[in-house]
Amino acid sequence: MSAPTARPAAAWLERLTAEIARGRHVILHGNVRDLVRWDRSFRPVRLAVTELFATFGYQIVGYYDLVDGLSFAEPEQEREFHRLTAGPAPDPVRGSAGPGRAGAARDRMASALDNSAPPVLTTPYDAMAAMRTVLRQGSIPAAFLVDLADLALPAPERAGDTDKRLLGTVAKTMIEAAQTAGLRNLLVLIADDLGTLPAWLYRDRSYVQLVEAARPTFDERLVYLDRQATTFYGVRDKPAGLDDLRVLANLSAGMAVTELDGLARMSKLHRIPLSQPRTLMKRTLFGPRQDPWQQIRGRMDDYDTLIGARLIGQPVAVGKVRRALRAATVGIDFVADPDSAESRPKGIFLFVGPTGVGKTELARSLSEFVFDDATAMARFDMSTFAEAHAAERLTGAPPGYVGHERGGELTNRVTQRPFSVLLFDEIEKAHPSVFDKFLQVLDDGRLTDALGNTAYFSETIIIFTSNLGAAETYGWLSGDELPDYDKVAAHFELAVREHFTKTLGRPELLGRLGGGITVFDILRPEHVGRIARKLLGQLVASAERRGLRLTVDEPSVLDRVQVLMRRPEELRLGVRRIHALLEEIVREPLVDHLFAHDGTTAAHVSIAGGRTEVR
Repeated sequence: MSAPTARPAAAWLERLTAEIARGRHVILHGNVRDLVRWDRSFRPVRLAVTELFATFGYQIVGYYDLVDGLSFAEPEQEREFHRLTAGPAPDPVRGSAGPGRAGAARDRMASALDNSAPPVLTTPYDAMAAMRTVLRQGSIPAAFLVDLADLALPAPERAGDTDKRLLGTVAKTMIEAAQTAGLRNLLVLIADDLGTLPAWLYRDRSYVQLVEAARPTFDERLVYLDRQATTFYGVRDKPAGLDDLRVLANLSAGMAVTELDGLARMSKLHRIPLSQPRTLMKRTLFGPRQDPWQQIRGRMDDYDTLIGARLIGQPVAVGKVRRALRAATVGIDFVADPDSAESRPKGIFLFVGPTGVGKTELARSLSEFVFDDATAMARFDMSTFAEAHAAERLTGAPPGYVGHERGGELTNRVTQRPFSVLLFDEIEKAHPSVFDKFLQVLDDGRLTDALGNTAYFSETIIIFTSNLGAAETYGWLSGDELPDYDKVAAHFELAVREHFTKTLGRPELLGRLGGGITVFDILRPEHVGRIARKLLGQLVASAERRGLRLTVDEPSVLDRVQVLMRRPEELRLGVRRIHALLEEIVREPLVDHLFAHDGTTAAHVSIAGGRTEVR
């Protein structure tokens, strides 16, 4: 195969080229600390932009930041800059230097030159005043890059008198920049965080344009990885396979060029060759830990025992999740590019059904079964995301807003714990804008927060829960005969489809869910006894951990619970009501007895005549 090729320059640099040709000042923001494709190589942004100005014929190109001051690519440019700033600056109207602090700054530089010493620009204002002088003259084409502009230029409401003079000087510098030999003298402000720059500098200003330095494209990553291939473990002088490079370039979407160097270092550290790009990327993103998805392959025989015992009366839901787990361990999916399947969540479900029938319990059980950790489940109550601005909480507040530096609740969680079950409870209560975030996750398996950091969801299970259609089922429980599961499933599936297509107007969400819509059955009376017995077992185990030998007369307790749960209003509340009844007729009397008989090491609970006895 031939070596990969790409455009000689990044697309955003081509955009910058067009703005320079139009004679517009530029505020450059985004991925400005990275290497960028320029002149068929990769250069730091500062050098690439400096060389770009040189190709246009600019004879003075200066670079300024708060720390290192003003510098130039060539000594001759610096001498020409000092010559222009030492004498009277041409005024656009009168042809002479104007009064004020700018004139004072030129006087200081002229004095320094008279003494054969380089001028000292002690403050950002002095530097900008000098740049203004050079950009106002019309004899020599000049351009300046001002880096860390978001730190140097505060918002007017937070600025003191000195800062306001600096802001005013920047604005006038842009307005007064002269035409020289067919070129306009230009100012480029470089900012990491556009949100902290005063918006009035560029808003509704025809002579200023925003240009975002974007992350490298697939082709750019592929070219860079090909050039760096010999730095990976086991490659040496032998060219890497292009197919493996393409896979790695695809899996590294969203990474900066400088982050790609980290792949080579990780390759050497863990001795992972380029021929194993998926393993290398997983190790880089998620750290050196065992893959739980491969570990559960040997535990699937115990799935029904472990999960089925905890989720009583829901065989369809248990079975659908079992099939999804098997598919996750095999890694086969319907996608155009088989390599991109790595970025998809391992499982995507919408659990829908009446309240209290085990939707959250199944999610919690999955967390323990797959990750051996109940805390691997993160629950997001979507009723708290009902407002339009709530979607920002998932990925973080925009730049300039309170809390921006904290990132997003969802992206932070996945970055910190990539092996997780993510439970979005009562999804129908979320604001429609929230679903735009979910579409990105379900499509690409990744989500970028407001800080520019990407969270990867490829090792997660995503579960949405909903009670859509539950209210209509309450009347079924009052009838003489309960509907079968097929009727229950058809009812809830219709409720879900109508909500997403008609109420929300977002049918594309159903397509992303695919076969993940999982309907939970209503609580049927024949399952009440088994559920109550399971809860009693948990209570006995809890007592044993406290050194108490607890025995329960199960027949009397279960009979009492089943009698109470025959009422439709009780069945509507599902397992939660069984739990509440056992709390009332077993746990509370037991607690009262133990409190009154301090030091008791054994207790027996039974029910006679509807009354609880503890001895």
